[in-house]
Amino acid sequence: MKSAQSVLIISFLLITSLAPAQYYQTGQDPASLRWMQIKTDRFRVIYPESYGKEGPEFARALDDAYSRLMLHYPEMKFRIPVIIHNHTTNSNGYVAWAPSRMEIFPTPEQNSIPLDSKMQLAIHELTHVLQMKSLDRGFTRALSVIGGQQVPGVVASLVPLWFLEGDAVFSESLLTNSGRGRTPDFQKPLKALVVEKGKLYGYDKIVNGSFRYFVPNHYYTGYQMMAWSYARYDSTLWKKVLNLTANIPFIINPVNLSLRANASLTKKRLYRETFDTLKAIWSAEDSATETIKYDIVNPSKKKDYINYYSPVHAGKDSIVAVRTSLSSPPSFVLIRPSEGKEKKIHTPGYVYPWNISYGKGRIVWVETHSDPRWDNRSWSVIKLFDLKSGTARQLSTKTRYLAAAISPDATRIAAVRNSVSQECDLVIIDPSGGKILDEIRPPANVYLQKPQWDDKGNIVSFIFLSETGEGIISCDVKNRIWEVHLNASANDLQSSFIRNDSLFFISSASGTDDVYLKTVDGKISRLTKSRFGASDLNISGNRMIFSDYSSAGNNICQTVVSSGEPEYRSFSENSSYLINRFRPYDQEANKGTEKPYMPVPYRKWKNLFRFHSWMPFYADLDEVIADPANAIKPGVTLMTQNNLSTLISTLGYEYWDERHQLHARINWLGWYPAFESRIDYGYRPVIEKLDENVADPEEYTQGTAITNTLYLPLYFQGGKFSKYLRISASDMYVNDHIFLKNRGYYDRGQNQLTGRLFFSNQYRTAVRDIYPRWSQVIDLSYTAYPFDKDLYGDLATIRTAFYFPGIFRNNGFRIRAEVERQNPEWFLLRNKISFSRGYEDIISKKIGFLSADYFMPLIYPDVNISSFLYLKRIRTDFFYDYTRGTGNYTLTQTESGRSWIYNDGTESFRSFGVQLLSDIFILRIPYMISAGAEATWHELGTSPEIRFLLNIDIYGMNIGRNRMRMSNL
Repeated sequence: MKSAQSVLIISFLLITSLAPAQYYQTGQDPASLRWMQIKTDRFRVIYPESYGKEGPEFARALDDAYSRLMLHYPEMKFRIPVIIHNHTTNSNGYVAWAPSRMEIFPTPEQNSIPLDSKMQLAIHELTHVLQMKSLDRGFTRALSVIGGQQVPGVVASLVPLWFLEGDAVFSESLLTNSGRGRTPDFQKPLKALVVEKGKLYGYDKIVNGSFRYFVPNHYYTGYQMMAWSYARYDSTLWKKVLNLTANIPFIINPVNLSLRANASLTKKRLYRETFDTLKAIWSAEDSATETIKYDIVNPSKKKDYINYYSPVHAGKDSIVAVRTSLSSPPSFVLIRPSEGKEKKIHTPGYVYPWNISYGKGRIVWVETHSDPRWDNRSWSVIKLFDLKSGTARQLSTKTRYLAAAISPDATRIAAVRNSVSQECDLVIIDPSGGKILDEIRPPANVYLQKPQWDDKGNIVSFIFLSETGEGIISCDVKNRIWEVHLNASANDLQSSFIRNDSLFFISSASGTDDVYLKTVDGKISRLTKSRFGASDLNISGNRMIFSDYSSAGNNICQTVVSSGEPEYRSFSENSSYLINRFRPYDQEANKGTEKPYMPVPYRKWKNLFRFHSWMPFYADLDEVIADPANAIKPGVTLMTQNNLSTLISTLGYEYWDERHQLHARINWLGWYPAFESRIDYGYRPVIEKLDENVADPEEYTQGTAITNTLYLPLYFQGGKFSKYLRISASDMYVNDHIFLKNRGYYDRGQNQLTGRLFFSNQYRTAVRDIYPRWSQVIDLSYTAYPFDKDLYGDLATIRTAFYFPGIFRNNGFRIRAEVERQNPEWFLLRNKISFSRGYEDIISKKIGFLSADYFMPLIYPDVNISSFLYLKRIRTDFFYDYTRGTGNYTLTQTESGRSWIYNDGTESFRSFGVQLLSDIFILRIPYMISAGAEATWHELGTSPEIRFLLNIDIYGMNIGRNRMRMSNL
């Protein structure tokens, strides 16, 4: 019976948590920006004025993408906001519902595919819009009348993520001459697993992931499953799935019901069928294709999944590379091939893609740095590491350098600079101080990627991206002359090097990424025969090193430069790519007439509110997970979030306790300091008489609580530590009725003022880390009642936490030290600091808390019970708590009931114990749940107190983008 109740509770928590998970915002743009808008039949494109002519071009790409997607989806009527954030250096996009919008981060990335970045983003994200619109019909549409846009957002959780993202990757591949589905780099993670290990993981491991093994994410698996289902079954199969899900979302598994009815499939059966087919295709191709096993120079990985990226020669018997793994943060390592050893030399900040350059004892790369306040503005700066001194320094600030390479003599750096209007330049920089020496614009404003100096330090080669694909271009820096070495095509290019007037490059021309050589007479030959794909080429003398992929990750391999075999062809007919089973999209035949787009100003003050969802009851969204039983009351709730996510509000009415109550919560994020206000009105006010002989007030007003907070949230991402600083000041007014005995009347309103400073400094984490291995947190607050000193005193709190590495990998220590002092008058305030676990209902005037935790993973089971439960990790935490309090009030059960017992002396409260937690997924819903138990002892030899623990990890109901968050105390 108890287990059944637990299942019901967890199920209810999952369902109720889906609603607040949708109300998602990624941040704001600088307040100083002026915005423009373009309205088309189906889009309202909103973009900063600084985006310039790219605004109309993106609107055109969206209309073009919609025309193409009508071959894949039925025509629909809608107009959705598309918000473009061009002041970030990230390349990304996502679609969220509640409110419905598409958000675009348009900066082309340095590791792109041969497809115009605007078209790829437009097709991929618009596919998500059409998926969501397909779910907003039938029964779901009827519920939307009652609940607004949150309803299809909740229904979307019934559709697997691999479908949502896989279908979008399939669309970008089907409706263009490129797309990720056509590239070997996108196929190799799954191909290597299937061919080398003989089979892929079980369906539940693919869906829920693993801490033990590398599992390709839902983009990879989803694309293959979608491509196979479209090739093998009726093209309307997934339209029927979405239609049934929209019409009867209340059944347990509408996706499986539709698949069974229309194709005798289930999700798991489709997964097995897809990869059984691909295993046969890929294994046959592997047997029929001649490959070479190259010498591996990195240390043995044993059974770990480890990647080595961007290896560079760094002197005799020395290679520097980027190393990533599941158990450690990314780092730069120095490898001695003759010794088979490596040494970590530096831990960088956020870098993508992993490209480093070497010249005369120095390593150069670019790192992303955040704007402290505006989440939608970021910078890309150049960093330099000196191998001899072991020190790193930053050469630029608030710049948009997306790639950098240092010359062989370390006297110049060639950098690719991108502007907010998406213009691209080659910039030559002095590495001694970061001074710009020259700026050179490439022809036709092609987009430059991955610069590399030639061996003489005169010419810089690039991969370039244009509307027709990727090619290779170089610039004679001294004479400012550009030369095209390889015309743009649909072949995906990974690296380019000019040595002795010959061009070395990596291309997907054979169907696998391999190294090619183009000589001065124009002949092209293939130099490598990689099994799954080569990348990150580096050449020194007659030897070349590169990253060679396997099921255990990238290895650094070396070989002698040879003449190779004359071979350079297109792999468009390669049967191992499922996308080649479909007729290529004829861009010319489907080309429409270009129409003009007329931008007009977007006035922020006219678009402050956008009501998107509502509920026929009152729900305090902050309490839905904490206390779901009491979070929902009779009434109505309205939610609004504007297009720029600068004003987010919730308005509510409830009828409870025979009272009409109003609630409002407003969060203004459009200025550098943010402002939040919460108003609750109409509840029964608190009446404190302090004496049984005191009469009730003759009249009293409706209960009112108003909290206003002015705060400054600052996030500093740069280097291996990320810092978060939040400074706030708040005023809380409540009209409690408190009888003042010395004055003989009721005080009818109290003001609480609180100032707070929160700071955290967190080291980069690895996938398997439970908490950061290094972190410091300090939280200072002071609360006072300057206008009610005869009722309340002041309260000062200091909370600190420190994290340290443990004895073994991914273990750790947490040390917490907290102290609090208050000077009460009539009323005592609740303590804000922690208390020894196992103790409850104690309030102290003066209190100190000291705690030590040792946490560690125990096992990564990766086991499932059908589709109901997936057990990903079991972990434990051993703890010892010590609290010392003076002037303690303890709520104690007496014969007359519960009452507070006061002790004016000093008492100590000790406890120790263990937590046993399981990280699980239920019903394949993509939110990890941590559930378990805590056993606490006050003394040895006594029985423990058992407490059950539950936490649901929700990042937000959005498609196409992950959310970062900071850890708290």
